[in-house]
Amino acid sequence: METREQKQIEGTFEAAIEVSAPVTLDVAVDSGLIRVRAGEDGVVLIRGILRARHSFFSWGNVEDRIRQLEVRPPVEQDGNTIRVGDVADRWLLRGVELFLEIAVPAETRVRALADSGDIRVEGTNAPADCEADSGDVEIFSVGADVHASTDSGSIRIRQAKGRIRANADSGDIEALDIAGDIEASTDSGDIRVSQTLAASIRAEADSGSIDVRLAPDAGYNISLRTDHGRLTTPEMEFRGRPTHKEIDGRIRGGGPLIDLETDHGDIDVA
Repeated sequence: METREQKQIEGTFEAAIEVSAPVTLDVAVDSGLIRVRAGEDGVVLIRGILRARHSFFSWGNVEDRIRQLEVRPPVEQDGNTIRVGDVADRWLLRGVELFLEIAVPAETRVRALADSGDIRVEGTNAPADCEADSGDVEIFSVGADVHASTDSGSIRIRQAKGRIRANADSGDIEALDIAGDIEASTDSGDIRVSQTLAASIRAEADSGSIDVRLAPDAGYNISLRTDHGRLTTPEMEFRGRPTHKEIDGRIRGGGPLIDLETDHGDIDVA
């Protein structure tokens, strides 16, 4: 027989908030999941799932707190700024996982923070700033600048039309089909990037390989360095004498700078 303690304690809430562009969304979870996607103009639609987190520690009556959050969801509006997941009484979220699905107008600036959980943003046309302490960050089809960071987790960015800044302490970074400058760094992990439009690329990995696919037929200046690894480039004009640790030169007459460095790993440019 299933006991009360074995049952999954869960609650939900929904909100529809009228806004006008431009919109700013500030969303945060201690434990859970954040999903943001482009929806209809003029409204922010929020759906949240509250779930008791299994733990060896006792957080009091979690079910009571979930019922309180259902009645008073962690959603605030200040003009066209919407805040989700932040509550004045932090005790209410102790032992509670928060899973958020949010649809926003395309012209929405997204700022998302997860202590323990994944973040995904898709289809917006304003800057996105996402940070996960322990979890993955995915940002797809964003028509503006992107900043993504994670302490322990991977970063995946695709089809962005702006400047990319990605930092991971322990995890891989992937930024593909980018039409803008790219800055990427990771302490432990691989970096893989590609561009659809020629712009500067700066990538650094302490322990990991770097793979770069350049915009077709575009010219670049190249600077590559590795302490322990292999360097591979397309046909290029060298400046000075290349070595197995360092290469400088230009491709197709030169252009934006490609500056890549790794301590332990290969660098492949094509």
